[in-house]
Amino acid sequence: MINKSYLNTVKEVTDKIIDLRKKRKNIFCLISGPQGSGKTTFSSHVKSALQKNKLKVLVLSIDNFYLGKKDREKLSYKISNLFLTRGVPGTHNLKLLKEIVKKFKSKKKNKFKLPLFSKGHDDILKSKFIHLNFPYDVFILEGWCVGYRGSSVSRLKKPINQMERLLDKNLKWRNHVNRVSKKYASLIYKKSDFSIFLKIPSFNQVFYWRKKQEQQIPKKLRMNNNQLKKFISFYQRITMDLLKDYKKCFNSFIPIDSRHNFGRYKILT
Repeated sequence: MINKSYLNTVKEVTDKIIDLRKKRKNIFCLISGPQGSGKTTFSSHVKSALQKNKLKVLVLSIDNFYLGKKDREKLSYKISNLFLTRGVPGTHNLKLLKEIVKKFKSKKKNKFKLPLFSKGHDDILKSKFIHLNFPYDVFILEGWCVGYRGSSVSRLKKPINQMERLLDKNLKWRNHVNRVSKKYASLIYKKSDFSIFLKIPSFNQVFYWRKKQEQQIPKKLRMNNNQLKKFISFYQRITMDLLKDYKKCFNSFIPIDSRHNFGRYKILT
């Protein structure tokens, strides 16, 4: 059940976006948070609140831009087999995301069909699309790695988990993810007007919350505990970097405790 504190936080963020719109015609907002933190649900509530204020709002996840299996296979041949697993920067269609941001910023009328990625099938569904109808007053891009600007090369050298230690001995995966992350930042994130980070207690919380999300997927398509642990290990480095450096990447944040209670919205810059 949604409590009053959560709704107050939604209102604070909504009011901030409405205030920013007084200075600009449309607002590009980033909402970032680790897996299972509640960023998708929070973004949905902010959208509803903005719509009540007569604003036209587009909410998309970075997940909507995943590359299909064939394109990830090409990456795996070219760089590392680890790119077969979706998630990290480099496994998204950056060109398509850039096009969406450009259409939003132009404020022009435009209809667009965004290919639909199915997590259950781990691939793009050829016959299904998300229909977009520009212009929008507010565009919220949410995702686990949204806002990440990359790391120093020196920080990449030491593996942080078994996956990196055993499967990325030559650092090809880490180095490419880092290079592409910096590209995401320069081409997409720097164009944002407003950014929020949902700060959880630690990376350890991710497994438990992500496991809850898995229950929403049809049983035959769900990952078991071992598969899930392996899957989130791909997300560990960037998640831990963001938890450490979020004040450098975002202009506001919301603390979340281990029981998933949202704290007060706080401005950083």
